[in-house]
Amino acid sequence: MGGESRKWLVLVATVWIQAFTGTNFDFSAYSSELKSVLGVSQFLLNYLAVASDLGKAFGWSSGLALLYMPAWAALFIAATLGLAGYGVQWLLIQRLIALPYPL
Repeated sequence: MGGESRKWLVLVATVWIQAFTGTNFDFSAYSSELKSVLGVSQFLLNYLAVASDLGKAFGWSSGLALLYMPAWAALFIAATLGLAGYGVQWLLIQRLIALPYPL
């Protein structure tokens, strides 16, 4: 694949990864439940929102990964990390696990 078309593939794959993981709009959907389950203040919840935004800021790393590995591998890694991160949050909201530290 040529250099120019490879760059466009990286851009498209990066946008797809961010769109499929839903990180641009999902925190507000479950933040109130997370706040009540964890028993935290709005101030501490804002810290979680900032952490969510910082995660979105590293979306460029998927494009960098696509330069050095096949697209299926980068998508698999992104899907695995997304499932792990959101899986832990879901387990917390469902009260199936507890935080290993006090708030």
